[in-house]
Amino acid sequence: MGKKIHDEFSSLGVSRQRKYQLRKKKLKLCQECGGKRLTGTHCRKCAIAHREHQRRRINSKKRYLNCLTYSDLDGGAVD
Repeated sequence: MGKKIHDEFSSLGVSRQRKYQLRKKKLKLCQECGGKRLTGTHCRKCAIAHREHQRRRINSKKRYLNCLTYSDLDGGAVD
């Protein structure tokens, strides 16, 4: 087992997953996968997954095609 991490998040009364997220946020990385951020908290891949999950969750019909995740680099994720 590796050494324990001792930083400003170690003594917080939150879960280990939340500590992981806070460390990634401090380093300006994606909170889910650790990649380079596109939006405030997610990389391109995670932002697209989050966008589509939220659309399914609230049964959204309209798409906001001017947002960052619909740019040409999106990879054609539009249904």
